Amino acid sequence: MKHKNGWKQMILFCLTALLLFSPISAQARAGGGGSSSSSSGGGGGSSSSSHSSNYDDHNYRRSSRGRYSNNPMSSVIQYAIFICIASGGTIVFFYHRKKARLISKHRMTEFAKYGYNWDYKEIQQRVEQAYFQIQECWRRQDADYAATYLSPSLLDDFRMKLEWMDTRNEQVVQEQVQLLSADPVYVDDHEGTEQDQIWYLIHGKMIGYYIDKDTKLCIRGNTNPESFYEYWRFIYLNNNWVLDEIRQKDELDIRQFSNL
Repeated sequence: MKHKNGWKQMILFCLTALLLFSPISAQARAGGGGSSSSSSGGGGGSSSSSHSSNYDDHNYRRSSRGRYSNNPMSSVIQYAIFICIASGGTIVFFYHRKKARLISKHRMTEFAKYGYNWDYKEIQQRVEQAYFQIQECWRRQDADYAATYLSPSLLDDFRMKLEWMDTRNEQVVQEQVQLLSADPVYVDDHEGTEQDQIWYLIHGKMIGYYIDKDTKLCIRGNTNPESFYEYWRFIYLNNNWVLDEIRQKDELDIRQFSNL
């Protein structure tokens, strides 16, 4: 019995750690936590949700008497399989993230030999500045605050969403805004600069939620810190890299970038 309880405690600890380090959607981040692009519409973004499979705590086998009896080892095996499946997806994600980053940085180095707009350090600095400026414009509910970092189409999209939030009497609250990493995962260079683009995998963290302007009560979001991954697509426009699209982690497959 002690041996069985020891296994369960260890498995419970692993599951808890896995949940704590899993990224969670922060709804009050720039774009509303949903897709934002020139083709998106409507007020407010949609929040991405994660689905997990539930496993029974007990597995029963038919005994020689025709009844079902409890099998402790089956419980251990089931929990172990659950952990392997959950952690396996995370391992695959980080593997392809690293692969896509290395490929992209190598291509940027090659592109920089012929194109003036492909200096990796300058682009990285631009993306990091854009992240904080764009989050701040969402917090202020003023899209024009980050106009120099947004494409015209995305600027219009932000304006529309923020106006709709104002109509619903919503106010954005953001605290402890952090950028944990920003990795290029896909780059595309064409003759000239009009069609050049970069996809960045953004890993951020913040406290983000919405309150009613009058009551000051939280109406959606989470008052605790949340981490998230998003894909940000930058295009080269008017001699600057500007954000043109935001996609959630579950909307794109990192493998499609690492295998190109």
